[in-house]
Amino acid sequence: MSFLSRLGGLLTRGGREEDQLRQAMEHAKGDRPKKAIEIYTSLVDSKGTSADVRAKALFNRALAYSALRDDERASADLTQVLALPNLAENVQIAARSQLARVRKRAEKRTTT
Repeated sequence: MSFLSRLGGLLTRGGREEDQLRQAMEHAKGDRPKKAIEIYTSLVDSKGTSADVRAKALFNRALAYSALRDDERASADLTQVLALPNLAENVQIAARSQLARVRKRAEKRTTT
């Protein structure tokens, strides 16, 4: 992506949301899940966030919580993702799969 097109994207609300999402994903990849969670939360809580970005932020925040082994919050976010209307099938599949893994890990913890 060229500098000018990226700069132009930052001038639109959707462009800013996507940029925040990218920043949060970089934090998550850089082993800084708490910083990623802060950004995802700001996107989720903002009334102006598009439905698509909100779904991505919720799903990715669940992954960050899961990385911190906060299974309760990860499950809550994944459940919220699955309740969203008009959710793409690939997102539904990924959310269900991640929710099953989180629940299985939580179950193992309670039985040991």
